[in-house]
Amino acid sequence: MSTDSDVSIGFVGAGTLGRGLALALAAVGCSVTAVSSRTRASADWLAERIDGCVALDTPQDVADRCNLVFITTPDGVIAEVAAGVNWRAGQGVAHCCGAASTELLTAAADAGAAVGAMHPFQTFAALSEPAAAARRLSGVTFAVSATGWLADYLPSLAQRLDGRAITIADEMRPLYHASAVLGCGYVTALLDAAISLWTQMGFTVEDGVQAAVPLARATIEAIAAAGPAAAVTGPAVRGDAATIAAHLEALSQHAARLIPLYRELTLASLPLARSKGVGEADLAALSDTITAL
Repeated sequence: MSTDSDVSIGFVGAGTLGRGLALALAAVGCSVTAVSSRTRASADWLAERIDGCVALDTPQDVADRCNLVFITTPDGVIAEVAAGVNWRAGQGVAHCCGAASTELLTAAADAGAAVGAMHPFQTFAALSEPAAAARRLSGVTFAVSATGWLADYLPSLAQRLDGRAITIADEMRPLYHASAVLGCGYVTALLDAAISLWTQMGFTVEDGVQAAVPLARATIEAIAAAGPAAAVTGPAVRGDAATIAAHLEALSQHAARLIPLYRELTLASLPLARSKGVGEADLAALSDTITAL
Protein backbone atom coordinates (compact mmCIF):
# COMPACT_ATOMS: atom_id res chain seq x y z
CA MET A 1 0.00 0.00 0.00
CA SER A 2 2.13 2.88 -1.22
CA THR A 3 0.35 5.01 -3.80
CA ASP A 4 -2.00 7.88 -3.14
CA SER A 5 -4.83 6.09 -4.93
CA ASP A 6 -4.51 3.23 -2.42
CA VAL A 7 -4.44 5.33 0.73
CA SER A 8 -7.44 6.94 2.34
CA ILE A 9 -6.28 9.25 5.11
CA GLY A 10 -8.13 10.10 8.30
CA PHE A 11 -7.45 12.46 11.17
CA VAL A 12 -8.24 12.00 14.84
CA GLY A 13 -8.00 15.48 16.30
CA ALA A 14 -8.85 18.68 14.47
CA GLY A 15 -6.79 21.20 16.40
CA THR A 16 -4.29 23.60 14.88
CA LEU A 17 -1.80 21.00 13.66
CA GLY A 18 -4.41 18.48 12.54
CA ARG A 19 -6.31 21.11 10.57
CA GLY A 20 -3.15 22.43 8.95
CA LEU A 21 -1.76 19.08 7.87
CA ALA A 22 -5.13 17.78 6.68
CA LEU A 23 -5.77 20.92 4.62
CA ALA A 24 -2.27 20.79 3.15
CA LEU A 25 -2.51 17.12 2.18
CA ALA A 26 -5.91 17.70 0.60
CA ALA A 27 -4.55 20.67 -1.33
CA VAL A 28 -1.89 18.49 -3.00
CA GLY A 29 -4.37 15.80 -3.99
CA CYS A 30 -4.20 13.30 -1.14
CA SER A 31 -7.42 11.51 -0.23
CA VAL A 32 -8.36 12.93 3.17
CA THR A 33 -11.66 11.20 3.78
CA ALA A 34 -12.56 11.30 7.48
CA VAL A 35 -12.01 13.27 10.67
CA SER A 36 -13.12 13.03 14.27
CA SER A 37 -12.38 15.39 17.11
CA ARG A 38 -13.15 15.90 20.78
CA THR A 39 -15.77 18.41 19.70
CA ARG A 40 -17.96 17.64 16.72
CA ALA A 41 -17.89 21.29 15.65
CA SER A 42 -14.14 21.08 15.04
CA ALA A 43 -14.53 17.95 12.93
CA ASP A 44 -17.37 19.53 10.96
CA TRP A 45 -15.26 22.67 10.36
CA LEU A 46 -12.48 20.64 8.78
CA ALA A 47 -14.74 18.30 6.80
CA GLU A 48 -16.56 21.25 5.27
CA ARG A 49 -13.28 22.53 3.80
CA ILE A 50 -12.11 19.26 2.22
CA ASP A 51 -14.01 17.71 -0.68
CA GLY A 52 -14.96 14.11 0.05
CA CYS A 53 -14.15 14.34 3.77
CA VAL A 54 -16.75 13.42 6.38
CA ALA A 55 -16.90 14.21 10.08
CA LEU A 56 -17.31 11.10 12.23
CA ASP A 57 -18.09 10.58 15.89
CA THR A 58 -15.20 8.52 17.23
CA PRO A 59 -11.56 7.58 16.51
CA GLN A 60 -12.77 4.04 15.88
CA ASP A 61 -15.09 5.29 13.15
CA VAL A 62 -12.13 6.99 11.45
CA ALA A 63 -9.93 3.90 11.81
CA ASP A 64 -12.64 1.68 10.32
CA ARG A 65 -12.90 3.93 7.28
CA CYS A 66 -9.25 4.80 6.53
CA ASN A 67 -6.00 3.08 5.57
CA LEU A 68 -3.84 5.67 7.32
CA VAL A 69 -4.87 7.51 10.47
CA PHE A 70 -3.02 10.55 11.78
CA ILE A 71 -3.57 11.01 15.52
CA THR A 72 -3.26 14.78 15.92
CA THR A 73 -4.69 15.11 19.39
CA PRO A 74 -2.77 16.89 22.18
CA ASP A 75 0.50 15.04 22.71
CA GLY A 76 -0.41 13.86 26.19
CA VAL A 77 -3.32 11.70 24.99
CA ILE A 78 -1.86 10.20 21.79
CA ALA A 79 -0.95 6.90 23.46
CA GLU A 80 -4.35 6.75 25.16
CA VAL A 81 -6.19 7.32 21.88
CA ALA A 82 -4.07 4.70 20.12
CA ALA A 83 -4.79 2.18 22.88
CA GLY A 84 -8.53 2.77 22.59
CA VAL A 85 -8.86 1.79 18.92
CA ASN A 86 -9.07 -1.66 17.37
CA TRP A 87 -6.49 -1.41 14.58
CA ARG A 88 -6.19 -3.69 11.58
CA ALA A 89 -3.03 -5.54 10.60
CA GLY A 90 -1.30 -3.59 7.86
CA GLN A 91 -3.13 -0.36 8.61
CA GLY A 92 -1.05 2.80 8.99
CA VAL A 93 -1.12 4.87 12.18
CA ALA A 94 0.96 8.02 12.64
CA HIS A 95 1.22 10.90 15.09
CA CYS A 96 2.69 14.39 14.73
CA CYS A 97 4.27 14.86 18.16
CA GLY A 98 7.69 16.43 17.82
CA ALA A 99 9.10 15.23 21.13
CA ALA A 100 8.33 11.50 20.78
CA SER A 101 8.78 8.70 18.28
CA THR A 102 6.74 5.60 17.53
CA GLU A 103 6.70 4.44 21.16
CA LEU A 104 3.43 6.34 21.59
CA LEU A 105 1.80 3.94 19.14
CA THR A 106 2.80 0.65 20.79
CA ALA A 107 -0.83 -0.46 21.01
CA ALA A 108 -1.26 -0.05 17.25
CA ALA A 109 2.02 -1.80 16.50
CA ASP A 110 1.02 -4.71 18.74
CA ALA A 111 -2.13 -5.08 16.61
CA GLY A 112 0.00 -5.39 13.46
CA ALA A 113 -0.32 -1.84 12.19
CA ALA A 114 2.53 0.05 10.56
CA VAL A 115 3.33 3.01 12.80
CA GLY A 116 5.07 6.31 12.30
CA ALA A 117 5.87 9.75 13.65
CA MET A 118 5.78 12.64 11.19
CA HIS A 119 6.32 16.07 12.71
CA PRO A 120 6.40 19.18 10.51
CA PHE A 121 8.90 21.77 11.75
CA GLN A 122 6.34 24.49 11.15
CA THR A 123 3.44 26.34 12.73
CA PHE A 124 -0.11 26.34 11.43
CA ALA A 125 -1.41 29.17 13.56
CA ALA A 126 -4.03 31.44 11.95
CA LEU A 127 -4.66 29.25 8.88
CA SER A 128 -8.07 28.26 7.57
CA GLU A 129 -7.74 27.42 3.87
CA PRO A 130 -6.03 24.46 2.14
CA ALA A 131 -3.91 26.49 -0.26
CA ALA A 132 -2.47 28.61 2.52
CA ALA A 133 -1.64 25.54 4.60
CA ALA A 134 0.11 23.90 1.65
CA ARG A 135 2.13 27.05 0.95
CA ARG A 136 3.28 27.22 4.53
CA LEU A 137 4.64 23.67 4.30
CA SER A 138 6.75 24.41 1.23
CA GLY A 139 10.39 23.85 2.11
CA VAL A 140 9.57 22.59 5.60
CA THR A 141 11.58 19.89 7.37
CA PHE A 142 9.65 16.83 8.61
CA ALA A 143 11.08 14.57 11.30
CA VAL A 144 9.96 11.09 10.23
CA SER A 145 10.39 7.69 11.79
CA ALA A 146 8.23 4.76 10.77
CA THR A 147 7.83 1.01 10.34
CA GLY A 148 6.43 -1.11 7.52
CA TRP A 149 5.04 0.62 4.45
CA LEU A 150 4.97 3.94 6.26
CA ALA A 151 8.78 4.02 6.19
CA ASP A 152 8.53 4.91 2.50
CA TYR A 153 5.10 6.51 2.41
CA LEU A 154 5.52 9.20 5.08
CA PRO A 155 8.70 10.62 3.45
CA SER A 156 6.84 10.61 0.14
CA LEU A 157 4.12 12.75 1.73
CA ALA A 158 6.73 15.22 2.91
CA GLN A 159 8.15 15.38 -0.61
CA ARG A 160 4.69 15.84 -2.10
CA LEU A 161 4.20 18.78 0.25
CA ASP A 162 7.44 20.24 -1.16
CA GLY A 163 9.19 19.50 2.12
CA ARG A 164 12.04 17.25 3.11
CA ALA A 165 12.04 14.27 5.43
CA ILE A 166 14.83 13.69 7.93
CA THR A 167 15.46 11.02 10.53
CA ILE A 168 15.99 12.04 14.16
CA ALA A 169 17.37 9.49 16.62
CA ASP A 170 14.68 8.68 19.17
CA GLU A 171 16.76 9.98 22.07
CA MET A 172 17.28 13.29 20.24
CA ARG A 173 13.63 14.03 19.51
CA PRO A 174 13.14 16.11 22.69
CA LEU A 175 16.15 18.21 21.65
CA TYR A 176 14.68 18.57 18.15
CA HIS A 177 11.37 19.65 19.66
CA ALA A 178 13.08 22.16 21.95
CA SER A 179 14.56 23.71 18.82
CA ALA A 180 11.07 24.05 17.37
CA VAL A 181 9.80 25.73 20.54
CA LEU A 182 12.73 28.15 20.60
CA GLY A 183 12.28 28.97 16.92
CA CYS A 184 8.51 29.49 17.05
CA GLY A 185 6.72 29.76 20.38
CA TYR A 186 9.53 31.60 22.11
CA VAL A 187 10.11 33.89 19.15
CA THR A 188 6.48 34.87 19.61
CA ALA A 189 7.10 35.48 23.30
CA LEU A 190 10.17 37.57 22.48
CA LEU A 191 8.29 39.71 19.97
CA ASP A 192 5.45 40.10 22.47
CA ALA A 193 8.03 41.51 24.89
CA ALA A 194 9.37 43.88 22.24
CA ILE A 195 5.85 45.01 21.33
CA SER A 196 4.99 45.56 24.99
CA LEU A 197 7.67 48.25 25.20
CA TRP A 198 5.75 50.24 22.59
CA THR A 199 2.76 50.30 24.91
CA GLN A 200 5.07 51.58 27.65
CA MET A 201 5.92 54.48 25.33
CA GLY A 202 2.24 55.31 24.89
CA PHE A 203 1.55 53.51 21.62
CA THR A 204 -0.97 50.75 20.92
CA VAL A 205 -0.23 47.07 20.51
CA GLU A 206 -1.07 47.50 16.82
CA ASP A 207 1.58 50.23 16.56
CA GLY A 208 4.09 47.89 18.14
CA VAL A 209 3.22 45.06 15.76
CA GLN A 210 3.52 47.41 12.78
CA ALA A 211 6.97 48.47 13.94
CA ALA A 212 8.36 45.14 15.15
CA VAL A 213 7.22 42.69 12.49
CA PRO A 214 9.10 44.19 9.50
CA LEU A 215 12.26 44.27 11.64
CA ALA A 216 11.84 40.65 12.69
CA ARG A 217 11.00 39.59 9.13
CA ALA A 218 14.13 41.26 7.76
CA THR A 219 16.22 39.59 10.44
CA ILE A 220 14.86 36.14 9.60
CA GLU A 221 15.43 36.75 5.89
CA ALA A 222 19.02 37.78 6.64
CA ILE A 223 19.57 34.60 8.67
CA ALA A 224 18.14 32.53 5.80
CA ALA A 225 20.46 34.24 3.35
CA ALA A 226 23.70 34.35 5.32
CA GLY A 227 23.35 32.62 8.71
CA PRO A 228 23.02 33.98 12.27
CA ALA A 229 26.55 35.36 12.60
CA ALA A 230 26.17 37.54 9.52
CA ALA A 231 22.65 38.66 10.41
CA VAL A 232 23.11 39.57 14.07
CA THR A 233 23.17 43.24 15.05
CA GLY A 234 22.89 45.24 18.26
CA PRO A 235 25.03 46.61 21.07
CA ALA A 236 26.24 43.23 22.34
CA VAL A 237 27.90 42.31 19.05
CA ARG A 238 29.45 45.79 18.88
CA GLY A 239 30.87 45.52 22.38
CA ASP A 240 28.76 48.52 23.42
CA ALA A 241 28.35 48.11 27.17
CA ALA A 242 27.18 51.69 27.65
CA THR A 243 24.09 51.19 25.50
CA ILE A 244 23.26 47.95 27.26
CA ALA A 245 23.54 49.74 30.59
CA ALA A 246 21.11 52.39 29.32
CA HIS A 247 18.69 49.68 28.19
CA LEU A 248 18.81 48.02 31.60
CA GLU A 249 18.20 51.31 33.36
CA ALA A 250 15.18 52.07 31.17
CA LEU A 251 13.81 48.57 31.66
CA SER A 252 14.22 48.87 35.44
CA GLN A 253 12.00 51.96 35.36
CA HIS A 254 9.35 50.84 32.88
CA ALA A 255 9.42 47.04 32.37
CA ALA A 256 11.44 45.41 35.11
CA ARG A 257 9.91 42.03 34.38
CA LEU A 258 11.85 41.95 31.10
CA ILE A 259 15.28 42.41 32.70
CA PRO A 260 15.94 38.65 33.19
CA LEU A 261 14.96 38.00 29.56
CA TYR A 262 17.12 40.85 28.27
CA ARG A 263 20.03 39.72 30.43
CA GLU A 264 19.88 36.08 29.25
CA LEU A 265 19.56 37.06 25.60
CA THR A 266 22.55 39.36 25.93
CA LEU A 267 24.56 36.53 27.48
CA ALA A 268 23.45 34.26 24.65
CA SER A 269 24.70 36.88 22.18
CA LEU A 270 28.27 36.89 23.52
CA PRO A 271 29.47 33.94 21.41
CA LEU A 272 28.13 35.76 18.34
CA ALA A 273 29.90 38.92 19.51
CA ARG A 274 33.14 36.97 19.78
CA SER A 275 32.65 35.62 16.25
CA LYS A 276 32.17 39.22 15.04
CA GLY A 277 35.56 40.20 16.46
CA VAL A 278 34.63 41.73 19.82
CA GLY A 279 37.69 41.40 22.06
CA GLU A 280 37.85 39.57 25.37
CA ALA A 281 38.12 42.79 27.40
CA ASP A 282 34.94 44.15 25.84
CA LEU A 283 33.19 40.80 26.31
CA ALA A 284 34.10 40.90 29.99
CA ALA A 285 32.73 44.46 30.23
CA LEU A 286 29.48 43.32 28.63
CA SER A 287 29.19 40.43 31.06
CA ASP A 288 29.87 42.69 34.02
CA THR A 289 27.27 45.21 32.84
CA ILE A 290 24.44 42.73 32.42
CA THR A 291 25.07 41.02 35.74
CA ALA A 292 25.46 44.22 37.77
CA LEU A 293 21.78 45.17 37.93
